[in-house]
Amino acid sequence: MSAWMKTTAQWTLAALPLCVLLAAAAQFPKSVTEPAAVDRGSKIWAKDCASCHGSTARGTATAPDMLRSLMVLHDRRENLRGKELAPYLKNTGPHHFDLNTEQTSDLSQFLSSQINHILRSGYDDHPKGLTSGDAKAGAAYFNGDGGCVKCHSVTGTGDLAHIGSKYTTATLQQKIVFPSGGLGKKAVSRVKVRMPNGEVFKGELVKMDDFVVTFKDADGRDRSVNRVRGSRVTVDDPYAQHVALLDRLTDTDMHNLTTYLDGLK
Repeated sequence: MSAWMKTTAQWTLAALPLCVLLAAAAQFPKSVTEPAAVDRGSKIWAKDCASCHGSTARGTATAPDMLRSLMVLHDRRENLRGKELAPYLKNTGPHHFDLNTEQTSDLSQFLSSQINHILRSGYDDHPKGLTSGDAKAGAAYFNGDGGCVKCHSVTGTGDLAHIGSKYTTATLQQKIVFPSGGLGKKAVSRVKVRMPNGEVFKGELVKMDDFVVTFKDADGRDRSVNRVRGSRVTVDDPYAQHVALLDRLTDTDMHNLTTYLDGLK
């Protein structure tokens, strides 16, 4: 591997899609930048870095995307202001940039600002417009096409009664989109394995792959069963309807449903 390729490998997480890295970055503590420092850093970037890495640090055909760089993301998260970037830029080819402390801090803040800019909801992770839907349409979807009412109730002591006062709007929407997190009461998946000789094993599903099923039996013990030829595995997934819903849920449906549930205080 060439020195340049090693450098590229150190600076990037090429195996991960950008959306994964940005989702993680959105959970980092606030990355506050100073406008004047960002402006100075942008000039350093334009002079020394943009020709290879692009004007917005998103990379080019000849150099990697710096907003995917593990080192840059770590610098932003820990608010290091370039303390780790400085020695790397000075001693690792093909850079060899001898920047002073202020210049490194400015460059660091410029890169942080670029990450902040492309985060879906900004660096403070406060999504906007989640309740821009129609609550009445959301109620109709809940009780109709969405099929939510088959398992959930929003009245009296129902599992979703006053759900809007229990979660933030963003968390509420996330629990709809990612059903394994549960909405209302927490449920578990159960599994039944019927062996070729008729013997049956069943319990709370722990994990399963193509070869082994691991479950918790009635006594609370973890047990594993090999998936041999002729065995039949049946899983009762309480979130199966949520998973199926994701295939037909539109953006409008999501906003209407979120607005409706968020209003149940």
